[in-house]
Amino acid sequence: MYLSQNLIEKVRELSDIVSIISEYTNLTKKGQGYVGKCPFHTDKTPSFYVSEDKQMYHCFGCGVGGNTITFMMEKENLTFVEAVESLATRANIPLEYEDSVGNRNEENVKREVMFRLYNQAARFYYYALNNNAKDYLQKRGVSERVIKIFGIGYSPPDYNILYKYFKQLGYEDEILIQSGLCLKSERTGNIYDRFSDRLMFPIFNTNKKVIAFGGRVFGDQNPKYLNSPESLIFDKSQTLYALNFAKMSRSDYYILVEGYMDVVAMHKAGFTQTVASLGTAFTKAQARLLKRYTEQVVILYDSDKAGEKATLRAIPILRQEGINVRVLQLKDSKDPDEYLTRYGKESLEKLIDSAKSDTWFEVLRLEKQYNLSIAEQKISFLQKSSQIIAKLSSGIEQLVYIDEMAKKYDIATDAIKAEVNKQERARNYTNETSNQLVSTIKKANVQIELLSILYHHKNIFPNVEPYIGEELFDAGIIRDLFRYVQTRTEKELAYLNASYTTIEEQKIISNVIMGDDIRYEDSKVLYKTLNDSVKALNNVYIKRQLKTSTDPLELQELLSKKKVLDKLNIALING
Repeated sequence: MYLSQNLIEKVRELSDIVSIISEYTNLTKKGQGYVGKCPFHTDKTPSFYVSEDKQMYHCFGCGVGGNTITFMMEKENLTFVEAVESLATRANIPLEYEDSVGNRNEENVKREVMFRLYNQAARFYYYALNNNAKDYLQKRGVSERVIKIFGIGYSPPDYNILYKYFKQLGYEDEILIQSGLCLKSERTGNIYDRFSDRLMFPIFNTNKKVIAFGGRVFGDQNPKYLNSPESLIFDKSQTLYALNFAKMSRSDYYILVEGYMDVVAMHKAGFTQTVASLGTAFTKAQARLLKRYTEQVVILYDSDKAGEKATLRAIPILRQEGINVRVLQLKDSKDPDEYLTRYGKESLEKLIDSAKSDTWFEVLRLEKQYNLSIAEQKISFLQKSSQIIAKLSSGIEQLVYIDEMAKKYDIATDAIKAEVNKQERARNYTNETSNQLVSTIKKANVQIELLSILYHHKNIFPNVEPYIGEELFDAGIIRDLFRYVQTRTEKELAYLNASYTTIEEQKIISNVIMGDDIRYEDSKVLYKTLNDSVKALNNVYIKRQLKTSTDPLELQELLSKKKVLDKLNIALING
């Protein structure tokens, strides 16, 4: 069964975007719309705009944008189908399904089937949990209650028992292989289960749907952990284990650990704000995911060298998302599970409360490499420490650490401050090249910028129309947006919303329709941007045609057109 197109349209029409977004940020009426601080990034001044009329949102700070469905997808980490179902339930719209997929996207169909597969697999593994597996869990302090909460199961040693179960339910081999639950032997062609003789930890999305598994061995076999492969419903770089539980904790901070058993042990002890990064390197997407629920994270990775390296990698990623980071290293236990077994909850709670900031973690780690009683080594240490402080974006934060460093290491505050300023100047010089790269990337959005100008300044479209055509715009959503700017019909807008449903696609639509840049209130800026954009797009098109065309007449025509463009001067007669 699949969501009906009628249901999707009802959700778009009847969902109140202002009411929905108001649950995440305060909105104030301004003109024909609403403004507020962006719920997707740290916003010092309101840069988030919501149009009740268009039922769309757009942030002029970070560039997010879309409609009610994409807002729920991005804010709650939901799939398109999950977002529609959630909004329908909220608006008391009866869920409607179809037996036929009709014109539905093939990937959406497979996605829904995979959700069913993983839900059924989770039940299968849970009921397959045998005495050996239960004995192992009980020795680790995992009770029946905790097993049930986390849905922990067991994959039997039979190489194809889950495959046979799914075949009895009528599933095709192709979808079983695509889901990652089964594999096909290249040598024999036989299909067999991916997981065998392992403890099974279901991985849920934030909407409490099973999207993958982590399988853990009992003994010393390798690999110790085996995760589901990425699929249409699972992207490990954008998933955090137990976030579905942690988001209900309402804690002021989250705890980031490494493994499934660490998470289970922490939750069992009452630290229900604990999540894990699935044993992979921590990613920007995971940091953004955490930012939706908290502004403080305590990193509690394993105390070995690998855990320390993982901590150092995670710190700048979390900081870039505006998250305050503290670090806790357990000196006499290899991981949180072992520490809790030895010393209990209250002891760990005290350690967490006294956890050092990420900056002090890096400085103290650096200190271990030097003998500070030797002048030359102390100088090198303070120079390297100054590099750490120079990376801090807040001047106030820099001054606090400069003062603390001066007191701790008995050095004049001005000396530390001078070294930090020196290191900061060196970093700024190094970053010039990367800033140029950012500028180049922004120029790639010239098509969207031009379409936004033409949409919001419709009186100038007739002046520009002779110099632009749909061939100048990338095929797909950009070209369809150009057609909408031309026609401005409700039918064309309805087509855009129905055809382009992903977060990124809706962001592009909102940039054009909601992105009315105040810079263009200055006619000189508008005039220059308009002419530059039209010239740039035409030049790109002409260069592309010159490379591919073999017709002498066409080549001559293109060269003549280029000469005209070089002298192009579009006047804003009706602007």
